Amino acid sequence: MARLVVSLGLLKTAGIVTKTTKFSETSLIVTIITKDFGKISAIANNARSPRSQLRMGLQLFAYSEIVVFEGKSRTGLYKINEISLLESFSSIRTSLEKLAYASYFAEVANEAVAENSPDDEIMRLLLNTLFALDRDLCPMSKTKTVFEWRVAAAAGYEPDATACVTCGKTDGEMLLSFSEGEVFCEQCGASVGGCFRISEGMRKIIRYICEAESKKIFSFDAGESTLDYLGELGERYIQTQFDKKFPTLDYLKKVLKPF
Repeated sequence: MARLVVSLGLLKTAGIVTKTTKFSETSLIVTIITKDFGKISAIANNARSPRSQLRMGLQLFAYSEIVVFEGKSRTGLYKINEISLLESFSSIRTSLEKLAYASYFAEVANEAVAENSPDDEIMRLLLNTLFALDRDLCPMSKTKTVFEWRVAAAAGYEPDATACVTCGKTDGEMLLSFSEGEVFCEQCGASVGGCFRISEGMRKIIRYICEAESKKIFSFDAGESTLDYLGELGERYIQTQFDKKFPTLDYLKKVLKPF
């Protein structure tokens, strides 16, 4: 993708702030998933100052238009030159549950998107997910389930849930293998370890989430128990595929069930 050059050394794009780290008393290091450059890390001088014009646009989860200086600093990072807030998702910061969900989504997205590698699909997925969470467009548990299966697909790990990979059977309950990303019928999967039962209806939901237009990914009906089970499978599936445990998921579970 062509770089959007504002002037010599300056690049302009839009992105979501997914991580902030204190660099000094006045400065931050921010991780931003951008539309044009994938995940970037940049230093924002004076961003922690109460009077900083960068402050609002660099809040965690903020969606902003940014201009960065491409010439790397001594830290090896981009430098934030300008920033303009597009969407703050302010209600997320007023709810501990929403904050926990959003933190989990951001951590997973950071794992799924490579440094300096354009990934508009995952950036838009995260944007749509934060919007749904902020505006209460659907239950938070549904938002989580949809995000997990869709991010797996966007990262290249979409499970083949159409038919038994061995015999081709398409109907009835199947066994989903996390490690293989495939389903087996009862007979063919008898000797396959690490599988979880999944109904035909659940397989259809997974396929819908993975393949629907981005603006329609939340537009399906499912019962609470179905969503909960698919959510449990989804979190285990992405941890297996990314080969990573997500501390923010543990925190989310503590927030949802503190005792």
